[in-house]
This record gives sequence, structure tokens and C-alpha cells, in this order.
Amino acid sequence: MKHIYLVSNNMVSRANVIYPKETTFNEVREKTMLSFKGEELARNLVKNEALNKIDAIYSSPYFCAMNTVKYFAEAKCLDIVLDSRLGERVIGELGCNEYRFLKGMQEHDFDYKLSNGESLNDVKSRMDAFLYDVVLSSDRNILVVTHNIALLSLLLKFCHKGYNLYDRLILDHHDEVIMDGVFHDMDIVEIVYDEGKFVGVRRLV
Repeated sequence: MKHIYLVSNNMVSRANVIYPKETTFNEVREKTMLSFKGEELARNLVKNEALNKIDAIYSSPYFCAMNTVKYFAEAKCLDIVLDSRLGERVIGELGCNEYRFLKGMQEHDFDYKLSNGESLNDVKSRMDAFLYDVVLSSDRNILVVTHNIALLSLLLKFCHKGYNLYDRLILDHHDEVIMDGVFHDMDIVEIVYDEGKFVGVRRLV
């Protein structure tokens, strides 16, 4: 059995950091730090019993992802392999639109995207390509640190889609809710393969 644990630490800092004028919106997102609560959640990953047999660590190159896994990697004496495919969805040019407009559109049309941005299906494709490589690897227990929309996009591959009373996207697998329309402080999802074949997915946190 191969166990892949996908983590998204959603507690990022809201501190007002002043960047050089030429810094793009996507570059700002890549450099966003964890909040105090996010750092605490990152330290507590070491205590999670489900993760005590990790063989390999992969992370998005975003600061918040690397900072999420740094304590775990140091405690377990494991290298962190950075992979750009684990990065967050590229928003593109919002223009006069609000972020919630984009979120609502993309949760109902998985091919919808803004100019120079990614759709959920675009993100799913690159996340799935990463997953394919990991499934072929020799490691049995793998920790993957990514981001909430990237994680949601990948789960579209495995889960049934529905909507709650607030018209937010819900994903479930065999009647177990995996994503409930709300991003929690930290999301941890386990995907299991057996001899290269998908077995199941479940939410741990």
C-alpha cells in the first residue's frame, strides 16, 4: 500500500508587507508567510501519529508551504523536494472583479479561468501529473504540502461533486465528506494506492 498525505496550511499571515513596486500579485502570494497560528499548526505536524512513517516529503515552493513542513522535515531528518506543480492556482487578471466572484464561477465551471490564469481543471491536470510520478516512486508513505485550491482541484479526480445550502462546492467519497465548502485552519487528506491502483481517499483533519 502507498499512502499519500496532502496538507494545506491555510493560516497565512495578514501582516501588511510592503514589496517593491515591480512585484507581481503572484509573486506576493508565493512569498506570503504563515501566521502565528500557522506556525503552531506546522510544529504540531510532528505530533500527528498518522504521519509517523513518512519516507519522503514534497512541497510547493511557496514560503507558507515550505514553512509548514520545515519542522517535520528537521525532526524526521528528511529532505524537502520542491515541485512547482504543487503551487496554488494562478488567479490571473482579476480586473474589476472580486476574488469571491472568481471563486464562485470556478466552483460551478471547472474550466472557467481569467486571462493569464488557471481553471480548476488546469490545476487538476498538473496536480494529477505530480501524483502519477509519486505513485510510481518506491516510497510508501509520502507527505505532500500544497494549497487549498490546488488540493480541492486534485480531489475533483476522485470525489463526487455537490453543493451546500450556501451554493459552495462539496466533495465526498463513498458518502464521506472530504471537502465541505469551508477551508479549515489546516486540511489533511490521505489518498491510498495499492500496486498503482487507487483504493480510496479520506479526510484526516
